[in-house]
Amino acid sequence: MGVPVAGTVSRRRFFCGTIGALFGGLAIALPLLARGTLAANYGALLRHWASAERIGRRYLAMLPADTDKSRLLTMSPMLGRALQAIPDGPEAAAALLRQGIEDDFRRAHTVIVDGWVLAATEARFCAVVALA
Repeated sequence: MGVPVAGTVSRRRFFCGTIGALFGGLAIALPLLARGTLAANYGALLRHWASAERIGRRYLAMLPADTDKSRLLTMSPMLGRALQAIPDGPEAAAALLRQGIEDDFRRAHTVIVDGWVLAATEARFCAVVALA
């Protein structure tokens, strides 16, 4: 292979550069796309995303540092069922979430976050939103 003439690019070099740029753009866009999808899905259960995210961050600060979404869903099975029900319809998902919250209050499974008494399921949902 010879040295390319100034101002020209070989097909191979062009292809490698284009593929690199495409993968780089995709790597930058994927987290943003995933967050938008989650926001749209959880939006069926939320009115104020920023407030839920703030509460979730404060609740997460009270938990061990390695707490992730799967651990939160293990701690609140009804929350997991509610999130799985979102594609079936926001009404069904909201009903499951309300049921989990009511059960928590009935059993006194509550947490205090910045002076607010929240059902454990409610606080964990906010934490899932904060992790999204």
